[in-house]
Amino acid sequence: MNKALGKKLLAPLAMAVLMPLLMPLLMPLSAMATVINAPQESSVAEEKRIISAGNGITEIIYALGAGEQLVAVDLTSNYPPQVNKLPKLGYHKQLSAEGILALKPDMLIGTDDMGPKSTITQLEMAGLEVESYGTSNSAENIHKRISSMATLLGKEEQGKALWQSISSDLKAAEELAEGKKKPKVLFLLAMEGRTPSVSGSGTEANALIKLAGGFNPAEEQFSSYKPLSNESLLIMAPDIIIYSDRGRGLTMEQLLDSQPVLKQTPAGKNARVITVDGRLLLGGLGPRTGETALNLAKAFYPES
Repeated sequence: MNKALGKKLLAPLAMAVLMPLLMPLLMPLSAMATVINAPQESSVAEEKRIISAGNGITEIIYALGAGEQLVAVDLTSNYPPQVNKLPKLGYHKQLSAEGILALKPDMLIGTDDMGPKSTITQLEMAGLEVESYGTSNSAENIHKRISSMATLLGKEEQGKALWQSISSDLKAAEELAEGKKKPKVLFLLAMEGRTPSVSGSGTEANALIKLAGGFNPAEEQFSSYKPLSNESLLIMAPDIIIYSDRGRGLTMEQLLDSQPVLKQTPAGKNARVITVDGRLLLGGLGPRTGETALNLAKAFYPES
């Protein structure tokens, strides 16, 4: 037999005999090759189901482009409009652990005054990730919240762009007020059928007045909100009045008619009365702060 022909005939025969013996050794290598050649899984974690407590927090989540991850919000969260399609879980300081856990969320994001504490403890013991942010009303805290939440949600680039827009408006507002005498500005929370409450120190409204370049004379007298006597309002003599009717559609004329003493102030006499969306002042200042501060600054300093 031709030697070359013999080798050709023996090769298939040898492989037939050896393959059953080699298969157990080759299978792990084959499996390894499959793993190596398999498409790599995305390193981005699966989007988490989120519950938000506090309108300021909710607005940031939407502004970062993560609104679709929300499965429920608290009662103060009513902006942007699409948030009102979500279940509401009560006031952010009176949350129910049972109601939250029933929605099977992965994360609760809110402010450090959400509660009660017993509910937060119960949620954490149940394995829910809870993230809370300070309610300090300053530009620095807005920046901190946006930056931290952007990292938490994997939206770092969106967070940078959002803060750049806000800080640009705040800078423009600051420039309008630069070198000018600050007007006296009072913020009134108009409550139907009752005397309006005036914002003092430690409130979102007071911070907004400062960011817009105004001076709140009530800041030096009390904190939080307080109804004032007619005499006190006249003594403060605000140049400008800002008010929120919490979405009831109260006009400037209706406000002045319901509180005649306001007509005797410089603000009332000169019709320098401005309404703002009260949702801006719930759950800490949020993404619309820069735009609102700039608009107020333009009203404070029309000559600029």
